[in-house]
Amino acid sequence: MRPQMGSTTYIPGTVSAIALRDHMLSAYTRHITLLILMIVFISAHTCGQVLTLHNTDSIYTVTYPALFRDAGGNMNITAVQSAPFAPSRQAVVALGVTTDAAWVYFDVVNQTGRDNWCVEVAAPVLHTVDVYIKDITGARHMQVAVDDHGFAARPVKVNDLIFPLHLAPDTVTRIYLRVTSHNTLRIPVRIATMERLYETNHRIDFGNGFYFGLMVTLTVYNLFVFLLLKDLTYLYYAGYIFFSAILQLIWNGYLLDFFPGNPFNAVTLACAVAMIFSVLFTNAFLQTARDLPHIYRWQPWLIGLLCIPVLLLIRGGPTWSYRAFQCEMFGIFIFWLYAGIMSWRKGYHPARYYLLAFASLVVISVIFNGRDNGWLPDHSFSVLALQTGSCLEALILSFALAVKLNRYKQEKEKTQAMALAQANTFSRDLITMQEMERKRVASELHDSVGQQLILLKNRTLSLRGHADEPVQRLSHDLGQDIGDVLQEIRDISYSLRPYQMDMLGLTESVKSLAADMMEAAGIDCTIVVDNIDQVLGREHEMNLYRIVQEVLNNIVKHAGASLAVISVRQEPDQLEIIIRDNGKGFSPDTKVKGLGLTSIRERVALLEGNLGITPYLPSGTVVKIIIPVKP
Repeated sequence: MRPQMGSTTYIPGTVSAIALRDHMLSAYTRHITLLILMIVFISAHTCGQVLTLHNTDSIYTVTYPALFRDAGGNMNITAVQSAPFAPSRQAVVALGVTTDAAWVYFDVVNQTGRDNWCVEVAAPVLHTVDVYIKDITGARHMQVAVDDHGFAARPVKVNDLIFPLHLAPDTVTRIYLRVTSHNTLRIPVRIATMERLYETNHRIDFGNGFYFGLMVTLTVYNLFVFLLLKDLTYLYYAGYIFFSAILQLIWNGYLLDFFPGNPFNAVTLACAVAMIFSVLFTNAFLQTARDLPHIYRWQPWLIGLLCIPVLLLIRGGPTWSYRAFQCEMFGIFIFWLYAGIMSWRKGYHPARYYLLAFASLVVISVIFNGRDNGWLPDHSFSVLALQTGSCLEALILSFALAVKLNRYKQEKEKTQAMALAQANTFSRDLITMQEMERKRVASELHDSVGQQLILLKNRTLSLRGHADEPVQRLSHDLGQDIGDVLQEIRDISYSLRPYQMDMLGLTESVKSLAADMMEAAGIDCTIVVDNIDQVLGREHEMNLYRIVQEVLNNIVKHAGASLAVISVRQEPDQLEIIIRDNGKGFSPDTKVKGLGLTSIRERVALLEGNLGITPYLPSGTVVKIIIPVKP
């Protein structure tokens, strides 16, 4: 059946085809309109970058924008629109240290359904930033005087410069930026939603937080070490890393919230002070005053040069101050490396770690400085390059200081061991000389004085048959007195030089010594002595005999004891001497004026033994001496 004229008949698929055709025509119309708008905007200046926003999950980096340098810094937006812009030769505009005002522009095409975006200039050290937005609705202006008003004039109060934008969908918007700086002028520009910028900057803030936490920890730790050791090396190192951290706080804009006046002008001050501490640390750590005096003589000159940027800053020239510091910075780099190399060649081993630390910082600083001045291309690594290099340097230097401290400890122990060895040698020589002198005195008493007394005694006794009775009695009494003197001289002679050791050996000499002394003092005594002959050397046998003699002498003179036990036992690898009494006791901590205990300790030390003096309950004292025996 044919349809009648004027009637409506439904044909399957016809409505869908018509709707699809209308949708396609509408899309083409929008695209053509957008293309016409882009041509209109681009026709005025064909050198600017066109940035197309496709989705809200990406961060769009502006690269090779149109650039114009305003040498006088006096042009406004109206005049600059007709200025001879040219494409930037760098992906990220970096003009170094300059007083010029830099103008850049780029076009943004928003093909998303979202109109609230942000433009970020991730360079907190800039002086002023003006943002001009021009679209089909007209022109709008936002301005931030970065280091004059702090957070007060910022649309978003964070350390980076973030400006909220209204970008109408399917439109082209031209954005102009006017930027000035008292330090390095670098303009990294990104466009993204606020959420994406927050997520990205959160990671950067985490890295910065780790860096500042490490620096604070190292600063406090080295200050404590300085207070403990009084070594200026640790104070200089603490000052160096502290002002390095202050520099990073300023450079990354974290101090604006606390010092809104003009903190970025303090960049040069923080750099100069940190470098001064680095010079002091270098000379202290590498000990150049002792080992490299020609390098140490550079110190006052380097500190004087580093004061020049500070003076320029005080005089009101932050740009020239920063320029002067940049020139001096490479001289300090040369000083670090030269001092480290020369100290290493001199044989100072901790210089290896010093050289590694400062060489890594020099390399990363050159990369960072080259990026800021536009000599090297921008890279994602450079965002945290300086913090990474500074952290690496701080950790290596901390290890170097630990090595230096360990070296200092080893040198101290070596010095103490040498001093102890010298003291032992001196004590041994002194005791040897004492024994020789005792032997000489004993020989003189026995051979000379003793013989004279014997002759005198014989002459006195010879008077008995040739004189009166009173004379005979006097002769008899004198003979007895002379005999007593002879016996006393013999006792003194034997005390000075125990001849029985040459004839009887050490074992019997110790037994005889103990028995004679205890019997003479009226002290009951138990003596147990193993056979210790030839266990020790001749010199050491004499020391052992003198130790026992001095301990027994102390019991007789000071203990007031009625009972004593002397035990000398031979173990497989040691001799154990234990002497105890039931006297009034004695504390080894008691200060005494005599030399007896000192002599005992010196002789025990020469024998490499251990001396212990403890109370013997309920009363008395136990002296225990352990002497190692070499096989």
